[in-house]
Amino acid sequence: MENINETYHAMAFFDLDGTLLNQNSQIDDEVAHALHQIRQNGILPIIATGRGHFELDAIMAKSGITSAIAMNGQFIVVEGETIYHEAMPVAQIKQLKTASDAKNQALAFYDKDSYWVSQMTDLVRNAYAYTDAPLPSVDAERFLTNEVNMLLVFSDELSDVDHYRAQVPEFNYFMNTPYSIDTINASSNKGTGIKKVIELLGFTGETYGFGDGRNDLHLLGAVDHATAMGNAVPELKAMADFISTANTDHGIVNAFKHWHLL
Repeated sequence: MENINETYHAMAFFDLDGTLLNQNSQIDDEVAHALHQIRQNGILPIIATGRGHFELDAIMAKSGITSAIAMNGQFIVVEGETIYHEAMPVAQIKQLKTASDAKNQALAFYDKDSYWVSQMTDLVRNAYAYTDAPLPSVDAERFLTNEVNMLLVFSDELSDVDHYRAQVPEFNYFMNTPYSIDTINASSNKGTGIKKVIELLGFTGETYGFGDGRNDLHLLGAVDHATAMGNAVPELKAMADFISTANTDHGIVNAFKHWHLL
């Protein structure tokens, strides 16, 4: 990869749902135009999401974004090139599956190409409908042979975050939708993903972050200039340098104008 400092003087990291996307999990035309404009202005836009990178094709095509810190920091693609991926240990996945089976709760497994679930449940259907994503296939054993980079536990109870953390403390847990808990290695998050990008590319410019949810706390903590959307959770607003309007009220464009990125 060419010296990124010769092309870009800043990087901007974006959460998706509730931040870059509208209420229909799509990019508005004004946001897509703004993203193309900031790239022309020397700012590299990078998605930072709990989704798999393979789920981002339509978003990337419209926005012109070709870089993503996916799976909450455990799979990173920059300008279309995979620069980092981190496996979740099979032994701990087995422990988590035993714990989730005991509560009759499904797990989703994400690898470099796709996702699948241990069983199909109503919460699985609700979770993928929430982000307008295709339903997964069912396979309770593929994780034994495929490198897994992220898990979801399907639950609508916030208390299950602490329950599973007590069962398998080697993992980190974020209640990221009303129906699922993002699960990754305890040492990983969107913030470590940002730091990994900066380290691996030797980037020396300014960094900007934009988010709305609890799994964006580390994202905002890892950048020079932190923006919380108007619809963000209180914890994120408390640590932000700037609070924009809601994602459905020109939030990204208003934030770009605040930071003089446009």
